[in-house]
Amino acid sequence: MGRGCLACARGGRAFAERYRQFLLEPGTLVTLASAVLLVAAIVQHPRGAISSAHGDGGTAPYIAAAVIASVYIWFSAIQGVRERDFTADIPVSIATAAAIAAGLYSAAAVVAVLLLVGGLLEEFVAARAGRALDALESLLPELVTVRRGPRDEQVALDQVLVGDRVLVRPGERIAVDGTVTNGHAAVDQAAITGESIPVDKAPGDPVFAGTLATVGALEIRATLVGAQTTLGQIRRMVADAEQQKAPVQRVLDRWAKLYTPVAIVLAAILWAATGSISSAITMLIVFCPCVMVLATPTALVASIGNAALNGSLVKRGATIEAMASVDTVLFDKTGTLTTGRPSLAAIEPLDGLTETDVLALAASAEKFSEHPIAHAVVRAATDRTIAVTDPDWFQALPGLGVRAHTLGHELLIGRPSLLAEHGLDISDRGDEHGGLTTITLAVDGQPAARIAFHDEPRPEAAATIAALRAVGIGTALITGDQTAVAQRVAGQLGIDDVQAEVLPRDKASAVRDRQDRGQRVAFVGDGVNDGPALARADVGVAMGISGTDLALETAQVALLSDDLSKLVHLLGLAHQAMRAIRQNLIFSLGVLVIAVALTIAQILHPVTGALLHELSSIPVIANSARLIRRHPA
Repeated sequence: MGRGCLACARGGRAFAERYRQFLLEPGTLVTLASAVLLVAAIVQHPRGAISSAHGDGGTAPYIAAAVIASVYIWFSAIQGVRERDFTADIPVSIATAAAIAAGLYSAAAVVAVLLLVGGLLEEFVAARAGRALDALESLLPELVTVRRGPRDEQVALDQVLVGDRVLVRPGERIAVDGTVTNGHAAVDQAAITGESIPVDKAPGDPVFAGTLATVGALEIRATLVGAQTTLGQIRRMVADAEQQKAPVQRVLDRWAKLYTPVAIVLAAILWAATGSISSAITMLIVFCPCVMVLATPTALVASIGNAALNGSLVKRGATIEAMASVDTVLFDKTGTLTTGRPSLAAIEPLDGLTETDVLALAASAEKFSEHPIAHAVVRAATDRTIAVTDPDWFQALPGLGVRAHTLGHELLIGRPSLLAEHGLDISDRGDEHGGLTTITLAVDGQPAARIAFHDEPRPEAAATIAALRAVGIGTALITGDQTAVAQRVAGQLGIDDVQAEVLPRDKASAVRDRQDRGQRVAFVGDGVNDGPALARADVGVAMGISGTDLALETAQVALLSDDLSKLVHLLGLAHQAMRAIRQNLIFSLGVLVIAVALTIAQILHPVTGALLHELSSIPVIANSARLIRRHPA
């Protein structure tokens, strides 16, 4: 027994420490104080708690509980009126004021305390959600080892700067987003990407704040710190998403504003018809939109939390509603349906250049480009120990290639159409490398080489396409790559609708054309040239690891683990969320109709009406909470 009491005491202290801020809120203190007074009143005069008779329950504890709880509700109602937010506190305030004026002290006390306790439970759920977000911060160490010059220093996390070299030992949490510069380690990324198996990291690989180096040590160059890290963005975006309102929720809020005048009119009519002030007070209590207003945000927040736990970042609650109506998914190719790490397949020099000459020129021109093909060119040159110099000047041509001046030469490198625009055509010179991604190089206005790459589809891509087709969602491939390459990848994955050799503006036009035909479109991409399409689509989905900053900023959803199968989970989750919202609304309306009917029949009284009002929110919250536990298939 003693051991059990000790455990309870420790649990109580731990609870108080975790929720200290919540427990010290004025609303919490007022609710607890009025609840204690009500309990004392019930112990002293039990009959008063269930009586609706005039003057019954007029003991000091009942009066004190009624006044203290009601004053707090009145204050909230006044604040709402000042902010033009006509909430349920207004009819409840009228109800409690009328009960006190009519001498129904016990009824006023029970009603006011029940409503405060109901509000307190909702606040507690919000506090728990806040604690869950705060728990993300516990994934970060307080002290970080930084290598500055010849010395290794331990500094506070908020003193780490972009560019610092951060050392991570086995068993330590990584404190920054960055790139591995030295060392090898197995890193548990489950907290960020949802991957259950640790990922091997080597020099050049990206790492995320909040992940755990399980085996091995790393030196990391910090690229993002503090709130700018992926972990910081997850916390901020999930918190922002809780504040955003989906279209369906905004409609409900507008209807909820009508409840206050309707409730007052109905209560007045009932009072005039029956002469019972108790029935009028009951009508004001039961005709509140609290449960209906809870129906949507609880489901949306649970869905956003589920997505985050499974490695996907949904930026707004409205995105959940939009995803539920998607009937067409358009995919970019490179870095989306394929791994985004193309490798060199062949070099075809022209006019006397060697392969080394071609790679040296091409890698220098592509050095500052973000395109995966550019990275492959630079990587191929580095693997062959070819020096990659900085270009004298560089211009990116989105969707086409680059123009640069380097090593004394003017270069054009990119799609064959780029050279064709400048009057150069090498289509009749040798092998076309059909089915491989091919870029062309021109040096000083003359065709110089073809360079071919192969990029394999992601392992989960074919299964994702099949799963989308199975639920009736159409798919299409839209890419700037050559037609032969696009058709080869589409054939491997089972996609029939292919648009190739399109520019960035053409991708956005393809999205708009489908929208004009009444389709609800999601676009999945990762690059700078996908930005217009991601912004135009009903839902833009960016690949989180391989994606560029522009893609991640433009899209409404980020797949943090670059796992396309998460898309199927998200679309299914969105459908379940909207189903839960509909169920919540039907239940809420049903409870409202029953409560109004029972009030008119004078079966419900203020106390039983308040109980019904508060208890009806439990099924709604429970139904929404199921979404947080939904696992990917």
